[in-house]
Amino acid sequence: MASLGPVPPCANCAAPLKGEVRLAPNLRWAANKHRFSAELRRQLAYIQANRYQGPPYYVGQLGSTTLFLHEEAYADQPCPPTELRLLGLCRYWNMYQYYYPYPYVWQQEWAHVLLDVLPRFAAANTALRYRHAAAALFTRVHDGHARYYPLDPLLEAERGNYLVAADVQFIDQQAVVTHVRQDGLVPASPLAAGDVIREVAGTPVAELVRQHLPETPGSNLPAQLNTIAGNLLFASTPQVALQVERAGQLLRLVVPGVRVGTVAAEKPAAADSTYRFLTPDVGYLDLARLSRQQVPVALQIFAHTKGIVVDQRNYPAPIFQALAYHFAPRPVPFAGSTQRDQSYPGRFLWQPADSVQASGPAAYPGRVVVLVNEKSRSLAEFTAMALRATPNCLLLGSQTAGADGNTSKIVLPGGLNTLMTGIGIYYPDRGETQQVGLRLDVTLRPTVAGIRAGRDELRDRAVELIQQPVTGPN
Repeated sequence: MASLGPVPPCANCAAPLKGEVRLAPNLRWAANKHRFSAELRRQLAYIQANRYQGPPYYVGQLGSTTLFLHEEAYADQPCPPTELRLLGLCRYWNMYQYYYPYPYVWQQEWAHVLLDVLPRFAAANTALRYRHAAAALFTRVHDGHARYYPLDPLLEAERGNYLVAADVQFIDQQAVVTHVRQDGLVPASPLAAGDVIREVAGTPVAELVRQHLPETPGSNLPAQLNTIAGNLLFASTPQVALQVERAGQLLRLVVPGVRVGTVAAEKPAAADSTYRFLTPDVGYLDLARLSRQQVPVALQIFAHTKGIVVDQRNYPAPIFQALAYHFAPRPVPFAGSTQRDQSYPGRFLWQPADSVQASGPAAYPGRVVVLVNEKSRSLAEFTAMALRATPNCLLLGSQTAGADGNTSKIVLPGGLNTLMTGIGIYYPDRGETQQVGLRLDVTLRPTVAGIRAGRDELRDRAVELIQQPVTGPN
């Protein structure tokens, strides 16, 4: 270590902290008597106390986002040699060790994960095996942002070039068809909403879940199952053999698929506008499509309603302040956060709370019910937190994805692109959101019977709650 040159004393390293520490780096390894000599331990302790404080080369900052600079992608090598694959593993391991705000939620000692996956990275001698090894590594951090982004082309090709035009959701551990596209632009399908898929191409769905879970990143099981549901009906052939259960009967169906990218996305029905009335006194906002410019228009239209259903079972535009503003008669904090200490890798400090801005006496007086589920991730969760902090709002649904906060981009050798959660997001009382998801006021999941009947049970329950007499503050 001395050959690398002397470490100068640091005048700033011992300066008093200007913030409250949420997370301190785990540097116990540097004091390991069984691994390092006394002289080396003294050197490591000295470096820790006199760590570099100049302009960083490998790690930068843009606002609250951590940037990993000057990390070579080696993108011209789909399957890099063993040395580069192991470099990628160590790069990823250290980024999570020192720049992830939630290491305390890991379900296994992070050092053990490194040893567990190292043999697989070493043996991954094809481009596809290497990508599967990386997916297994991403899964081990239980961070819903730790996924391929954008989707990896080789894994997309392996998944299949055909897709059955239907939506699937796991309900009570069953893969249930929730919607079948029937707009004439895709082949007619024998599937029906409410069908429970038991087998795909002869393989039981339970077995497919067992196979895919170890390589399906997600902060919690519902989020992982949501990803599996989205991939379940991809195929390498234009027809897929399915076994489904419909009204207690097992049926074998041959279902047509469409070639990916050849048909435009399905358009919402004319009646399913971005903002609309569900009843004469209940409004509805679809945050998947609502724009900032539409917010004041919609709120003006709904000004005299009893309540508004805000559908957050999707990913919204960044409009949480513009929307929550209309529901807040006074400012109210809705989220706490932590950010990394740029002077000390591995340390995260509490930041001032985020608050909803107030519209004052003009605030909407009716009840607001926000719908959430496992599709509510990241900005969707942050938006729901802001809305829930307003006085007359309830959260209705099921466990959210538990992956809040902005993201940092990671690139691994071979041109593998992924993300990590870069800041910690908490409730104002410092309660957790990562992995656990949001705090619900009313827990409700759809049922197979409701889907078969064409009902949106969460939305129906929200309307009931709005129309009930208000007995006191929420």
